Amino acid sequence: MSSDARKVYFVSLGCPKNQVDTEVMLGVVRQAGHALVDDPEQADTLVVNTCGFIEAAKQESIDTILELAQLKQHGAGKQLVVAGCLSQRYPEELARELPEVDHFLGSADMLGLSRVLGGEAQRMGVTPLGQRAYIYDHQTPRQLSGARHSAYVKIAEGCDRPCGFCIIPVLRGAQRSRPVYSVVEEVATLVAQGTREVCLVAQDLTTYGSDLSPATDLETLLDALVRIDGLVWIRLHYAYPSAVTDGLVHRIAHEPKIATYLDVPLQHVDSDVLKRMRRGYGERRVRELVESLRDPAKVGSARVWLRTTMLVGHPGETEAAYQRLHDFVAEGHIDHLGVFPWSREDGTASALLPGRVTQRKAQERAAALMELQAQLRSRAHAQLLGTRLRVMVDGVSEDSELLLDGRHEGQAPGIDGKVVLTDGTARVGAIVEAIVTQTGPHDLVASMDPEAAAAALADRDDD
Repeated sequence: MSSDARKVYFVSLGCPKNQVDTEVMLGVVRQAGHALVDDPEQADTLVVNTCGFIEAAKQESIDTILELAQLKQHGAGKQLVVAGCLSQRYPEELARELPEVDHFLGSADMLGLSRVLGGEAQRMGVTPLGQRAYIYDHQTPRQLSGARHSAYVKIAEGCDRPCGFCIIPVLRGAQRSRPVYSVVEEVATLVAQGTREVCLVAQDLTTYGSDLSPATDLETLLDALVRIDGLVWIRLHYAYPSAVTDGLVHRIAHEPKIATYLDVPLQHVDSDVLKRMRRGYGERRVRELVESLRDPAKVGSARVWLRTTMLVGHPGETEAAYQRLHDFVAEGHIDHLGVFPWSREDGTASALLPGRVTQRKAQERAAALMELQAQLRSRAHAQLLGTRLRVMVDGVSEDSELLLDGRHEGQAPGIDGKVVLTDGTARVGAIVEAIVTQTGPHDLVASMDPEAAAAALADRDDD
């Protein structure tokens, strides 16, 4: 390491798209000859990649910045860099109110970190967003922040949809897709380095490629990716409900390399609330989508796992509208559910709407839905007892070094629970077969030894 090399410490907040951005900045650090450190006390450069999506995320970002600012005060020569969506949204305000921050980079300014580390950057480095704003490609330096067997790959950035509650177009700009060959090249490189699963991410996967010339689409990209030898699972985050095609459903159900899993943010089921949200669809489309994922005529014998998010407390959500959503969740169509209270965000159409729901009421509704979903998951998981699952091994368990953590095809990394594997060993990234021996609302326990599994199930029956 040269005498002018920096020691850099990172904190990454927010969504998987932010994680990819952070990994690009990690690659920038390494490519420029600087060092990454895990201890902020050892660093001379502190970087936080922020989220600015909703109020809770903004507060977490501010708290993290202030915490790092405290560390900076105790270290001579330390510099503090704030990057990402919060900088993009409030550059002037942050610069004025946080004098302890040395540099600001926006949500499309990952490469600007190189100039910061080289001492060549001005304090404000937030670039205006637009159709030509930056998006990384297969030639961009990137270093995965976790185990290599599973990686997120961003196929597009930004969004053109007019959803009333969402600030993403302000934070990320207009949609801009990567060419098919760029995504394929990156995935092929990752697979050559040991990646077995790729999770494709974009604000809206289902409009991927519509902004390119010539235009392309998600199905074309998937048809190219499944040809990559060594790739096991391709996982899809996030599809827009009204744009999920029969062709996409067919590929999820019948193409072995595409995980039988779809992340679709439905947001609500009441047609009036969806109209106020400016989503462009109503209850009928929500039910058509759910039915298509469960229809044997479309998916055959495949079990397609559905992850979604719901937004409660949006202006105009009456008790009757909420009850309609509650009843829909109670039908048990959803495998993995996240529920968020509406957050009033300046600059969004929803912020101007009447019919406000109190924050307390919104939080109560969110908690009630999550409690209901936990009950539904407990029952659904109980039906898996004694069944055989294909599980990807993620590594030694957090609970015991004698166990392994893994995920079945219907579980995305870090968000959908896990399968705790007993009675055996396997390398990280391996696909193993295991029999479910215990279930709960979040995680499963499964044995890789059929005889041990049979004994465990027999003991359970005796109890």
